[in-house]
Amino acid sequence: MFYNVTEHYDSVGEKELPYRCPDCHQKNCLRLHFYQKRIVSPFSSKNSKKVSGVLFCRHTQTEVSPVLWTDEIENFFHREKKTLQLAPTGIKLHRRFYLVIAIPIAAFLFGMAYHTWQTHSYEEKARAIAAVSEGEKVGVMISFIKNRQTAREGTTWLLVTKIAEDTIWLRVHKQLSDDPDFAFDLSDSSFGSRQIKASLPRFKERFLTGFDYTDQRFSGYITDIKK
Repeated sequence: MFYNVTEHYDSVGEKELPYRCPDCHQKNCLRLHFYQKRIVSPFSSKNSKKVSGVLFCRHTQTEVSPVLWTDEIENFFHREKKTLQLAPTGIKLHRRFYLVIAIPIAAFLFGMAYHTWQTHSYEEKARAIAAVSEGEKVGVMISFIKNRQTAREGTTWLLVTKIAEDTIWLRVHKQLSDDPDFAFDLSDSSFGSRQIKASLPRFKERFLTGFDYTDQRFSGYITDIKK
């Protein structure tokens, strides 16, 4: 990243000098201006303790170069700059600095909150699936298999009709969608007469599998559960 650092010189006072101008040699025409150095970057600004002086001749309306300053003028400059009220020399941070810091922190906190919410949601659904009861409906990503090959696959819902020992019976929804966000009608009449029988222990682990592994007719993963 490249950014500019600039130096500014802020006026902090001025004084009349009772000496002759070393350039035009006129008297009572010198004015000394004092400037405090300020360093500015895109993220902060800092006042320096450094004070510089510009000597101006009102008679010639020009600046008198420091190489022409006499010892009297030099002494005057060093003496008077000690009496100036300078701006505080601490670093002042700009709003851009706080934005640069705040955005990553906010993104991190949002990510942590989202992860926590997802984990909590997953655990809640896992507990609900493990405690499944008759009449509940479960969303699944499912593949229907024929002759050991996938015949159809997608997202659908199943209605729990019976639970006995290690077996669970489910009626399949009339619709099967490739869109995971498809809005299914979950009224009981939306489920067809087709019924599948699956392993209850595997169901409680969110997996939908049958008992006959040599002739598996379906395989799926449970994503949601609703009353």
